[in-house]
Amino acid sequence: MRILILGLGQYPKGSGVSSALYFARRGDEVIVADPYYTKAMDKNIARLKKFKLARFILGKHATKEVKKMDLILRHQRIRDNEPELREARRLRIPIETELSLFLRQCPARVVGVTGTRGKSTTTALIAEMLRVGANPRVRPPTEGQTHGSAPTHPRIWLGGNILVSPLTFLSKIKPTDIVVLEISSFQLEGLGEARISPHVAVWTNLMRDHLNTYPSMKEYAEAKAQIFRHQKSQDVVFFPNDHHFDQYAKQAPSQAYRFGKKGSLETRLVKSAKLKLLGEHNIKNAEAAVAVALSFGIDRKAIKRALESFSGLPDRLEIVAVKKGVRYVNDTTATTPDATIAAITAYRLQLTGHSLIYLIFGGADKELKFDEVAWIIKHGKISVTLLPGTARAKIIKAFRSAGVIYQDAKDLKSALLLIRQNLTSGDIVLLSPGCASFGLFKNEYDRGEKFKKLLTHF
Repeated sequence: MRILILGLGQYPKGSGVSSALYFARRGDEVIVADPYYTKAMDKNIARLKKFKLARFILGKHATKEVKKMDLILRHQRIRDNEPELREARRLRIPIETELSLFLRQCPARVVGVTGTRGKSTTTALIAEMLRVGANPRVRPPTEGQTHGSAPTHPRIWLGGNILVSPLTFLSKIKPTDIVVLEISSFQLEGLGEARISPHVAVWTNLMRDHLNTYPSMKEYAEAKAQIFRHQKSQDVVFFPNDHHFDQYAKQAPSQAYRFGKKGSLETRLVKSAKLKLLGEHNIKNAEAAVAVALSFGIDRKAIKRALESFSGLPDRLEIVAVKKGVRYVNDTTATTPDATIAAITAYRLQLTGHSLIYLIFGGADKELKFDEVAWIIKHGKISVTLLPGTARAKIIKAFRSAGVIYQDAKDLKSALLLIRQNLTSGDIVLLSPGCASFGLFKNEYDRGEKFKKLLTHF
């Protein structure tokens, strides 16, 4: 086949390069095109140059190549209005994404998790609970359910937007295994076009995000809704016990379960466990994960062990250093004001005496509002240092309206140097930017890595 990989990406196990490698290893003719090429992609390019049938069109559009292709494989960040996609649709050339391709070919059951916040944590928690010992029967959890036969211990695979393409392990999956995928709104757009959804769908929450990409919250929510829109009647979808999801629960073609109800089995299990995860938002994530684990017949004691041993993921409320009684927390994946509010709320409870949270905030704008986070900062024991970025003017306007006093820093190093002058034991330095990372950093993970490296010199 002749395949056009539209969008390469920079992550070593990301969707673009994994898709290209998948087809190149099959012996297909692969053209890798990325009109938004950056040097960060060079390592992935080097890996693909080993294949004789791989060609590259970088830094420009590859529209003229479309008519020669049997298939277009679209990266999640490539938008619908790109000329290659418009031409493919005009010529009726099939368009797939890494996940639509995976779901069509995967022989095992798939759990898909989406949400504005917490989807990575929830995905990882579900996988951890299933690894304890999964029963292959799926059903919505009910009070007093029996767990059936002994667990069969299938292999549990973890991937998706968590930076591991499921194509990297597709050939190894057995029918008795279970795959758990984190799925972003951008990835779900491709599943909507392909009219395919995972067997078990989990929607953790819905908050304002990506409004620099979507015209409104309605379109953003509908992208998320593709996680269950194309399920079958025997499938299951998990929604929060929140009235905003009432309409979606009614529209689901599958069995809908509302997790987090007062007195439900999952809420009681989470309440009884000594969680290492901080914050009310992580309690909700845990309830979602437990509800899914129960639906797979996981033993309650095993679920509780998993809850109590799980310490969270990197880059999410991650304590990366403790120096002279000061905790340094990397929450770089907080790319929305709501995420920063969750971080402040979690750590404000950790303060004692006259200690403060020193918040490092700011970055690239995603067309979000900063009024609420400004109010939270004003009424908390918080000192804020503002990083440069396209959101700066909007943030300053919200700060001034709320009466927030802030200090400017030209970069992350300058921010830490400014903060260091006032630190005392018991303080918390919190990198929770509430914004995207573009400008100063390659991505939010690069931002977190630079924060951790800087701390080795402080």
